[in-house]
Amino acid sequence: MDQFAHERQRSLKSVQVIFAVLAILSLSAALAVAARGVEFGLPETSTRTIAIAFLMVGIADTVLLFLWERIFHRMQSYE
Repeated sequence: MDQFAHERQRSLKSVQVIFAVLAILSLSAALAVAARGVEFGLPETSTRTIAIAFLMVGIADTVLLFLWERIFHRMQSYE
């Protein structure tokens, strides 16, 4: 039974790392597009919208990270 607990903890940790990396990448992309969108060949009128979209994806990843932890801990308490 201890092996299952260890594997669940490892699984939780890997999901946390994946969501955190995705959030950081999305926020970095938002910053890059906001700062240098025109240099990337994006239309000037679209850079703000694209940056906000990347920002929203980063926020969603962060929220999912916390929700996943909450769900994971609830599942553990039922066992």
